Amino acid sequence: MRRYPLFIGRRFFSAGSSRSGSNKQLASFIALLAISGLVLGVALMIIVLSVMNGFDKEMRTRVLGVVPHIQLFTPGGISDWPLLAEKIRQAPQVLEVKPFTQVDGMLNFHGNTQAVQLLGTTGEGLGEGFSLQAGSVAYAKLAANELLLPQPLADKLGATLGASITLIIPGQLSAGRQALPKARVFKLAGIYQTHTAIDGRLALVSLPAASDLAGLEGRVAGLRLKVDDVFQARQIAYQLLRQLPEDFRFTDWLQSHGNLYQAIQMSRKLVGLLVFLVIAIAVFNIVSMLVMTVLEKRGDIAVLKTLGATNAAVLAIFLVQGTMIGVAGTALGVFLGVLGSYFVADIIGLLEGLMGRQFLSIDIYPIDYIPSDLRSSDVILVALVALALNFLATLYPAWRAARLQPAQVLRYE
Repeated sequence: MRRYPLFIGRRFFSAGSSRSGSNKQLASFIALLAISGLVLGVALMIIVLSVMNGFDKEMRTRVLGVVPHIQLFTPGGISDWPLLAEKIRQAPQVLEVKPFTQVDGMLNFHGNTQAVQLLGTTGEGLGEGFSLQAGSVAYAKLAANELLLPQPLADKLGATLGASITLIIPGQLSAGRQALPKARVFKLAGIYQTHTAIDGRLALVSLPAASDLAGLEGRVAGLRLKVDDVFQARQIAYQLLRQLPEDFRFTDWLQSHGNLYQAIQMSRKLVGLLVFLVIAIAVFNIVSMLVMTVLEKRGDIAVLKTLGATNAAVLAIFLVQGTMIGVAGTALGVFLGVLGSYFVADIIGLLEGLMGRQFLSIDIYPIDYIPSDLRSSDVILVALVALALNFLATLYPAWRAARLQPAQVLRYE
């Protein structure tokens, strides 16, 4: 007999979808809305957190994989960079040191012009996420008159592999006057893509070619560093400056992409809060549904109390019903959320194909695709929060049911 609150609570839960009569149909409709809201809120919360986690992960790996964590430079360039690079590599926090020279200019191809930054460095490319189109020349094998363009920039110019593209760069100041701009023809030897914002502006040339265009005469503009902890990049840079001559300066990724990273973190918190409110609203609907259930079952409650049911037993009956609603809604929401997190990129890609437009453009966003990083800790947290809110929402209707006076109810039955 001690288990009858569990049995009756289960019966109330299972009978929710089989009611008849206008009032009972209204209650069933409200119950359906309440559970649907809980399912939708939980699923959206998991999907949104997965997408925001994906942006955070891509920012750390892909974006910061092609962007230098620290750039060291000095006016007039560095002539003995191999010796300096070897000295910097001795620091335990430094993972990679590469020379670089960067030049701003304008590309022209058959009347189409685009502003561009030319980068010359060493190695095989920009790092993680750097991929070459089939038929492209590897970066390490570029000749002095060859360059690599990102796919979006090549598309804007209308250039294909083998095309001759004119580069125009401003002339260097001479005797207080602006010199004439320089023009040089480069062969498009390859097309690359990183799916990050640099695809819209960064062309790659060999290091000697970049240094020649910058007028450095064999020197390099500076050194690009990657460190083991990107969030300690600024502190590491200051430590390195103490070991270098006084005319050395640095820039780090926080100056170029720090605001973007902070915006991603802020968006994650705000969107998470908004979806949390969706769950809260769904829980309020569950309160309304359970209150209507209590009103509908007043006669049944009165009969149970006349048969000896205690207030605690009646309270337990409605707590069981509310808990089962919460468990069912949360479980279904978790299932749909996990499923949506795995396929959100494919769904967005399908929508982009059907609508003929790209939702994320590297002209505005750091990457041009929807990432997803599902974490079990987020799924567990969302489920626990939903269950806790649902349990709290169940307390008031159950308390109301337990306080019903059977004599007052049966008087009008």
